[in-house]
Amino acid sequence: MLKGLFKALGVVDRITSTIGAVFLFAIMIVVFADVVMRYVFNSPFAWAYDLIALYLMAGVFFLVLSDAYAASAHVNVDILQQRLPPAGIRLAELVTCAVGIIVFALIAWLGWQRALDSYRSADVMAGAIPWPMWPSIALVPFGAGILALRLIAHFIGHLLSLATGHDLIPLPAAHMNAEGETFE
Repeated sequence: MLKGLFKALGVVDRITSTIGAVFLFAIMIVVFADVVMRYVFNSPFAWAYDLIALYLMAGVFFLVLSDAYAASAHVNVDILQQRLPPAGIRLAELVTCAVGIIVFALIAWLGWQRALDSYRSADVMAGAIPWPMWPSIALVPFGAGILALRLIAHFIGHLLSLATGHDLIPLPAAHMNAEGETFE
């Protein structure tokens, strides 16, 4: 069951990360086109900043949260973990996952409420184009919710690994060089 959960989350992560990459590429194209329009034709896009700031940057950030966690790409303070035995590292990971689940589930729940409220009240951004606010706001609970699910899966994996003594989920990689020495 745990493998199936990780496989499903992996599929979701690949889809959301691909969308995030497309958003990042779109940012590059819009900025390039805006610069060309500004300096060659003296007519920049009035909508470029709003599109990038409101939708694309939010998508780039929130759509890759879970995939970044799965790849251990988040900032990780592991100075204490380097001195712990594997069981101690698993306990530290359980605490980290538990706190993360609470925080990101709360962000997802409150963000969902805010996105629904924005949709119902038809909130728009003041500017040249009245961009609807709810899609941008909805990216926050979507990304936080996927990360909360990933944290739940990791919590279960670390708990079962600790209980059974089998590595059902790998421990986070220590920051070591090729010779097996830490960088400190």
